[in-house]
Amino acid sequence: MWRMKFERLLEFCEIEEGLQDDDIRSHLPRSIQDSLERFRPYEESLQKLNHDTWAYVKERLLERIRKHPLRGWAQFYETLAEVRGYNYLCDNGYRDVNLVPETNNMRTPDVEAVTVEGNPALLESKSISFSDEERKYILDNTERQRSGQQLQIREVIQGMPDGLKNKIRNTIENAKRQLADYRSDEENLKKIVFLTIQLDIHMYLDPRNFAEFKNFMNEIQRAETEVEIIIDEDLSGA
Repeated sequence: MWRMKFERLLEFCEIEEGLQDDDIRSHLPRSIQDSLERFRPYEESLQKLNHDTWAYVKERLLERIRKHPLRGWAQFYETLAEVRGYNYLCDNGYRDVNLVPETNNMRTPDVEAVTVEGNPALLESKSISFSDEERKYILDNTERQRSGQQLQIREVIQGMPDGLKNKIRNTIENAKRQLADYRSDEENLKKIVFLTIQLDIHMYLDPRNFAEFKNFMNEIQRAETEVEIIIDEDLSGA
């Protein structure tokens, strides 16, 4: 029954036979079955795409199927997050919503559209994933589990790390520069930064961390004047 609910993600996995181990399509069906709620928002977004847009997204996903030694399949999930941003615009009354093709000549936003008022709009999707320390911890414990060693145990940390705060600020500033460099001569151009934030595991171990994270993001949104900041709450800690 669960397979029927994840039709498009599983369709993507069935493109080829004999996939290599570093190909995410070799692992995705099992990952979905083990964590249905994690993948539900992605599948819901893909289901909203028309046939041509889904075909285009599949081609973009195919460019990101190989596993990076440290970042894993982060690029694959970042592309799925772009689709979430695309659907955010569709769901909120924007029209002529299109994913922007990537180019080697300049950095482009992820989505362009037209507002209800008829003004141009650009959206840049940015994903903030686990810290390098968290990735190393996950990789080390995975290897320990395979070899039958005792897993590493960490203390519960209370509070939002300064490194995460700086990473969020820097990511937003980078997105703002990217949006400013594209169609900068347009009048009444609306610019949107669509954020997906994956918190380190230790942040989930103390509920006070969620309150601090949410307060921090609220402050960031209130203080920003150049762009609108949207947080994908279905995929972030908020």
